[in-house]
Amino acid sequence: MKLTEAFDTFILEQQLRGNTEKTIRGYKGFISQFMTWLETCNIYEVSALTLKHIQGYQLHLSTRRCDNKNQKLTRRTVRTYMRHIRIFLAFCFEESFINEPIHQKIKLPKAEKPTIEIINNSEADYLLSVFGDDILAHRNRAIIYLMLDCGLRLSEVAGIKTNDINITNGYIKVMGKGRKGRIVPIGKKVCEAIHAYKYIRPHSFSDNIFLSVHETPITANGIAQMINRLKKQTGIHRLHAHLLRHTFATNFLIYNLGDVYELSRILGHSDIRITEGYVQLASYYTILQNRNRQTYLDMKETKDSRN
Repeated sequence: MKLTEAFDTFILEQQLRGNTEKTIRGYKGFISQFMTWLETCNIYEVSALTLKHIQGYQLHLSTRRCDNKNQKLTRRTVRTYMRHIRIFLAFCFEESFINEPIHQKIKLPKAEKPTIEIINNSEADYLLSVFGDDILAHRNRAIIYLMLDCGLRLSEVAGIKTNDINITNGYIKVMGKGRKGRIVPIGKKVCEAIHAYKYIRPHSFSDNIFLSVHETPITANGIAQMINRLKKQTGIHRLHAHLLRHTFATNFLIYNLGDVYELSRILGHSDIRITEGYVQLASYYTILQNRNRQTYLDMKETKDSRN
């Protein structure tokens, strides 16, 4: 079977499974680049694929430069490429397009794990103080409250329907990754922000709570652009959508709002090991908050001066 035919069959399978457009776009982008590279090696048939070809492509990625930067792809990015390719090859094996489970032999590179600098309390106060009093300001304030105090993803916020919000009982129904629904508790300030927006929200045929200036449902990209404008306005240069989620998760543990299992459910993680990464991050900030501000050398100097 030709690679193009196997690829088309794979994409059809993803669509039949009900995967999101974003997920399918990811598969199309990563795998099509892999197939283009294989053509330079004169590989057009699935049966001609070998582990050496896979390893050769991984080496190619590790030396490739970013399209818009004169930098090599990070290990994390290479890992993302190879994860998508491994899923495609696993499908080819399951469908008997290839005879050998070469996907099992792919070794993913260890990704860098940079320490995340969450938004501190003074930055959060400033961020929430910059909004005005018009419709868009109320909408944007409610969105930021939801992301900072509930840890919602961009796509989750964009997909919220009016009937998903239960202000009386303090929770919101969210449709997460993989079309998995969950219930997320919301606090008093979030309820107030949503209520203030709903009070002046323009009438629309859309069931979505958050609307664009054209009174159509706001998109995840529209929210990302709004946050980018806030980054410039506030001078919080590391501000981005997922940083708000990181900040929520870390503070959830710092302020003992629940345990890691509850946090995992609220965040919609499929694997609690992902959530456990926030335990270490929270411990760093707890140490910073609780420790004596004097360091060893500071105390030593004070003691020496007394002597």
